[in-house]
Amino acid sequence: MIIFSEFFQNWIDKYYSQAVSVGKNGDFYTAISVGNLFGVLLANHFLKLIDNKKLALPIDVVEIGANEGYLMLDFIQALHTLRPSILKHIQCHIIEPHEKLRNLQKALFKQYDLDIKIHDSLKKYHSNNAFFYANELFDCFACELIKDDTMAYVDENLKIVFKPANQNIINQCKKYNIYNSEFCIAYEPFLFDLKNSCKNIVFACFDYAKTQEKPSIRMYKNHQVFNLLEENLSDFFAMSDITYNVNFNHLIQVLKEESFEILEFKNQNQALIDFGLEEILNHAKKTYPQTYKNFINQSKNLMFNFGDKFKFLEFKL
Repeated sequence: MIIFSEFFQNWIDKYYSQAVSVGKNGDFYTAISVGNLFGVLLANHFLKLIDNKKLALPIDVVEIGANEGYLMLDFIQALHTLRPSILKHIQCHIIEPHEKLRNLQKALFKQYDLDIKIHDSLKKYHSNNAFFYANELFDCFACELIKDDTMAYVDENLKIVFKPANQNIINQCKKYNIYNSEFCIAYEPFLFDLKNSCKNIVFACFDYAKTQEKPSIRMYKNHQVFNLLEENLSDFFAMSDITYNVNFNHLIQVLKEESFEILEFKNQNQALIDFGLEEILNHAKKTYPQTYKNFINQSKNLMFNFGDKFKFLEFKL
């Protein structure tokens, strides 16, 4: 029998090590699956940070959790269109622990003759100045399942059993007001590695947000949602995505404890508007009518299908 966080990490590692597809041919969609508008808006936000002197050049751009690498591609192509002169001042990096995904990323970037440095661990990346971004990263972080003063274990038959939690877990959960939900155990070690990797950091991230104190953990298989606590897990283990809603109250509290400053926290919808959605649409309307039409459809998808369930968080060191 193992604790749930170990089971969760095993599942995530085995699932993503297969280089699973995201989007129509995969188990789930993300904002990147909608098209390139998300990457264009992120690039425009990056330019605004530079113009407002919140970022300084030269700078590294680092993505964590890039999957096949399309968001990085969209980001670079957008910079090439919006402000090509800036490209000589940036170096792009990806942190990717899974070999098959690294190979897919290398093949994609080779197609476009792009020099992207790919590292298999955050521990192997070092810089003085970097803009990090991540889409749906923190919902892949190992967690415990908590029910009052008990926590989940998984037996050899992949059955979930709740047993008394150790006092350290109980104390941590009380500190962060977590009583009947997921408790992420990976924030502190990740932030430790992040601080060791770079001196000056701005980190932008997007994730599905927890709205109430109850379990949200679930599986996605062929775009259908399954309740982890109600299914035979042997039918799903490492063959479907496992995820949960991020408790941003917990994450933000840990960030502050680790000396990070919160720059922005808002609904993803509002963030995309603030990134310059209207500005990008107007630019496309004047110069690329077909792109404009495409962007209108993508913006509707991003705004209505993803809604305000997703949050944008930006923090700095």
